Amino acid sequence: MSVCLPTYVVIDASSSMKPHEAVLNATLSRLHYNLAMNPRVSEFARVCVVAFSTDVHVVIPMSDMEQVPTMPEVICGGRTEYGKAFDQVRRCIEQDVDNLRAQNLGVLRPTVFFLTDGAPTDAHWRNSFRTLVDRDWPRRPHVIAYGFGGAKRDVLEQVATKALFIADGSDTESALSGAISGLLNSLIASSRTGQTQIATEVKGFEYVQVAQEYVD
Repeated sequence: MSVCLPTYVVIDASSSMKPHEAVLNATLSRLHYNLAMNPRVSEFARVCVVAFSTDVHVVIPMSDMEQVPTMPEVICGGRTEYGKAFDQVRRCIEQDVDNLRAQNLGVLRPTVFFLTDGAPTDAHWRNSFRTLVDRDWPRRPHVIAYGFGGAKRDVLEQVATKALFIADGSDTESALSGAISGLLNSLIASSRTGQTQIATEVKGFEYVQVAQEYVD
């Protein structure tokens, strides 16, 4: 049986990202290109892209990126509502795991790459997050967080369950590019071993070991 890693790229598309919208889309296109050109990785790491702000949008549903012709454009604007993103990812996981199993694939624990340049504007986001990583839910994902711009380290320390990367002062566009490169390197390494691996050397970021590890 082939094994796959359900991968969720959850990206902040709030108004603070508006000045960087072109670079965001170019960076996502580069991610798509690199995955599509590497069949071994795209077959192993099935990817869903979610953009969140005041609303949340599934930019690309769970896919083998080799089968996705182009990366749709993300439009930035609105507030930074973490809770809606976590709620949407949980809904996606429930559906995606069933669909992948229906394709006779062995499904590893999902991995969420959470990229944000700001602090949450919704007061009750932690309730949604607790539901997403509830240890009584067998499909709870690992969460790897990348914070840059105005993101708050103390907040992201509550979000990351597997690893945390904090930008070391690089400008937002360089940090965004570095985060996507780190994400891609993690997927490449994971495809080689058949299990979740984290590329800890990410240009422009400090790697922070995460204390809380949710029991599998």
